[in-house]
Amino acid sequence: MSRSLFEDYRNSLRHPEFWAYSSWLDIATRHRRTRLGFLWFLVPTIAFLLVLGNVYSQLMGYPREEYLPYLGVGFVVWRFMLQIVNEAVAAMTSHKAFIMDGRTRLTDFVLRSFAKAAYMLLFGMIVVMGILMWSPSMHVYNVLTLVATLPILLLNLSWIAVCLALLGARFRDMHEIMGTILIVAFLITPVLWTVERFPPDTLRGTLVRLNPAFHMIDVVRAPVLGQMPEATSFVFVGVLALVGWPVAALLYRRYARFVPIWV
Repeated sequence: MSRSLFEDYRNSLRHPEFWAYSSWLDIATRHRRTRLGFLWFLVPTIAFLLVLGNVYSQLMGYPREEYLPYLGVGFVVWRFMLQIVNEAVAAMTSHKAFIMDGRTRLTDFVLRSFAKAAYMLLFGMIVVMGILMWSPSMHVYNVLTLVATLPILLLNLSWIAVCLALLGARFRDMHEIMGTILIVAFLITPVLWTVERFPPDTLRGTLVRLNPAFHMIDVVRAPVLGQMPEATSFVFVGVLALVGWPVAALLYRRYARFVPIWV
């Protein structure tokens, strides 16, 4: 078994047949017999924005043409992160048969979680582009900033997913633990509400800005809305990547060989 995280990631990316194509087949077969087919991928985002977007814009006093794009981008990015985390925690145990059959390049299973989430992100961004075109205060061409900001997000999610996959293989309680953490994280992450309500020089503002999810979303969302992310967000995601990748590589080198025993 290879024990180099970077080597395994490189080989997995060079051979996407397993993780990319099989993920698409899972999605395609799931909706093959439904009436709406792939339109079901658009329905949750549309319903979320139409219902919660209108309700919260009224409750918080935000103009709909500004709040709906904010909520839309934040929601699809948060859902993308959420799906990767949930899938990564169970990545090894859900692919036990492949691992026991000798497929020990574990990054293939981690990347399956990215592929499934990426397909959902693509459909979600279709809805977001419609919202941006509808809003007179937004410009749809700002979506092109995703070419630069999504790789930054993926850079951090890649090492986080590896760590969670190893922990999920070793500790079966990790799925329940992460489910609880993510519920709380959604409430304290500015998806439904704007971070401007908590200035940086306040205690609550400081606590909000200690949340890694806020910075990872902010780096992606702000440019799409024609704004600059907070300076601390660039610093935060940069430090996360610099610290996280060596930790993930060390854990992978040390513990990847035990995964067939754990599962």
